[in-house]
Amino acid sequence: MICYKTLSDDGMRPSHLEYHLRTTYPAFADKPKAFFETKRHSLKQAKLDGCGAFQQQTSMVVETSYEITMFIAKSKKSHNIGESLIKPSLLHAAELILGKDSANKLSQISLSNNTVKEKIDDLSQDIKDQILNHIRDSP
Repeated sequence: MICYKTLSDDGMRPSHLEYHLRTTYPAFADKPKAFFETKRHSLKQAKLDGCGAFQQQTSMVVETSYEITMFIAKSKKSHNIGESLIKPSLLHAAELILGKDSANKLSQISLSNNTVKEKIDDLSQDIKDQILNHIRDSP
């Protein structure tokens, strides 16, 4: 959970995990169990990017991306407007008004053409599922 490496089945034995922790990360060896449970929870929320590396995304960033995608879909504009107009405008406004730290946080919002298309597909499938469930549940 610390180095984000994939270990073999043999490497997952408690004795091997403890040895790896004590030799590779001695600073973490005496951490309480709650520390590792928190790390595990954050790891479950991590998303793999195209290279296979972990990219941490908070739920607020993902939710914001979906909200902006909904605006793009409702406006019936091209999907690439998210990365060509909306995101640069958000970043510039945040940097001017709130500072560089806020702009860096907003830069985590993914609005690429493919991401917007996938999110619109997700939203439309969710709406379709809700309608079908509503029809099934009605008398």
